[in-house]
Parts: sequence; C-alpha cells; structure tokens
Amino acid sequence: MPGEKIIRSGWRCDSCGELVSDLQAGWVEWLAAEDARGKPKVSGLRLVHRRNTSPRWRERYDCQYNARDEFRKNRGIVEGLALDRFAGPDGLMLLLSMIAEHELPAQELIELAKRVQIPGYEAVHELVYDAVSEGVIAPSISAGFYLQCEIWDVMKWAKYRSSAKTSQ
Repeated sequence: MPGEKIIRSGWRCDSCGELVSDLQAGWVEWLAAEDARGKPKVSGLRLVHRRNTSPRWRERYDCQYNARDEFRKNRGIVEGLALDRFAGPDGLMLLLSMIAEHELPAQELIELAKRVQIPGYEAVHELVYDAVSEGVIAPSISAGFYLQCEIWDVMKWAKYRSSAKTSQ
C-alpha cells in the first residue's frame, strides 16, 4: 500500500528514502560551514547510499550532497565517512566521541547511534508512534528510547497487522 509503514531490513536513505541494504552500501555525511559570526557550524547529518550503490546512480550526485552546490550556498564543505565506521563497538565509541566533542548536533548523533547500534530500531522507528497510540507498547524509558522487548513487540504487531491486511 502506498505510504504504508513497513519493517525494513537495513536502513532508510535520508535522501531518496530507499533501502540501504548493508553497511557497505551506506555513507554518513554532514555539512561544515561558518555561521554569520565566522564560527564553525556543522549540520545536516544524514545516512545515505554510497555513490556506487545509489538508486540514483545515473544522476550526477546520487543521494549524497552536491559538494559544489553546498559550497556555493554558504561555503559549506561536505564531509563524511562510510557507514561501517559507525557500526559495532568501535563505531559506538566514535559516535560517543563525536557527541562528547560536540562535533555535530547531539540529537542528530544520538539518532544515528540508535539507527546503527540498536538492533531493530531502524526497522520500527517509523512505526512506534502508531504502536504507542494503539496501546501496543508504553515506552519504559521515554519516547524515542525503546527497550529491545518493546522493539520486538512493535515488530510482532506490525507483522500481524500486515498479514491481517493482506488476508482481507
């Protein structure tokens, strides 16, 4: 169904919305520029397809930022690392270091950490609001921070809901 939220295996590309199927197919990028007072400003953190794996591979800049356009807009520089650099224990340490050093906005880094480090989070984070409003789960910690048992309950609920719709 169009617009229906589904359970994914992999990650949603923040540019095209399509599936980034594995760590090697993903790229994490952000923009570095100066604010009006000349102080460094970093923003625009997003998880996208690597150039050679993008569904937009025929387009000039795929899913990634266009470095020339970003520089023209505000003298911004596109920076990034492969998605696999943010995975596993070393990836978590890198993310925590970036949070501690205020290298990027903390909320953006925390969301990336949840998406890459927490099993099942990426698969259900777009479904959780509906699951909470329908009483499937009540977050034990707080909105946006879910225990594994809550993530799995949302997955089971989404699969049941999906199979019930297809059998109608």
